[in-house]
Amino acid sequence: MKKILFTSTFLFLFGLITQSYAQIFYFKNKIKVDFKESSIKLNQADTTIGITYDLKAAPGRYYKARLFYSNNKGNSFKGPLYSVKGQIGDSIKPGKSKEVYWSFKKDNPYFDGKNIMFKLDVTEIAKVSTGGPKYALRSLLVPGWGDTKVRNGYNYGIITIATYGCLITGAIFQLEANKRYTRYTDRLANSTQEHESLYKQAQNSKNLATAFFATGAAIWIGDIVGVYIKGVKNRRRVASEKRKLEQEKGNETTLKIYPLIDGQSTQMGLSWKF
Repeated sequence: MKKILFTSTFLFLFGLITQSYAQIFYFKNKIKVDFKESSIKLNQADTTIGITYDLKAAPGRYYKARLFYSNNKGNSFKGPLYSVKGQIGDSIKPGKSKEVYWSFKKDNPYFDGKNIMFKLDVTEIAKVSTGGPKYALRSLLVPGWGDTKVRNGYNYGIITIATYGCLITGAIFQLEANKRYTRYTDRLANSTQEHESLYKQAQNSKNLATAFFATGAAIWIGDIVGVYIKGVKNRRRVASEKRKLEQEKGNETTLKIYPLIDGQSTQMGLSWKF
């Protein structure tokens, strides 16, 4: 019964953590662009080529898309192309049936369209987090909650699941240890060997409970400390950038114009301030 309970709990937690991990890091290795040759259409009237593509990536994020073409069977690509419009450039969201139009005569007046191949280069636009150390209080309440504000804005639910998973598993083993220890103290075993075995099983369950409790606590405390340190770094970075902007403004040259009165005539003078 103990092995079945442990195995079921482990598989359940492993499944949750694996699913959460896949969602969090989906953008790192699963940016996928799909477009078929049938979606490439030539419009000779306005000398444009239209391309339809699907962008599969982590939702809620923005991506930078750049279009390239090759006329030597993909041995090399030219670009990025500038005379493009549609779902191309910065701030592109994942989705289906996105359209791009390239005015090929503007980028290459000698473009003949022979052996043409296209490539869409997509990279994620990283978020710049500005959250300060106060968000460590969020992680104090719920592990992983503060990370979304001080890091790159992703969902850090894996920290929550891992922490609570360890604590819940520790509680299960603790209850099992208490149950076996009660049976040991009540001498419910039929033999001395079974009686001693109950004590050993209770100790093993107790040790496992302690290990899971310690792991859960370490993850929680580590997350709080990590969020606080990252928040302090963010605050320093923001303050440094602010000082730099103020310094650049102070170094700007301003032109000040004021009237000079000379007898009955009014003249304009210039005053430069550095």
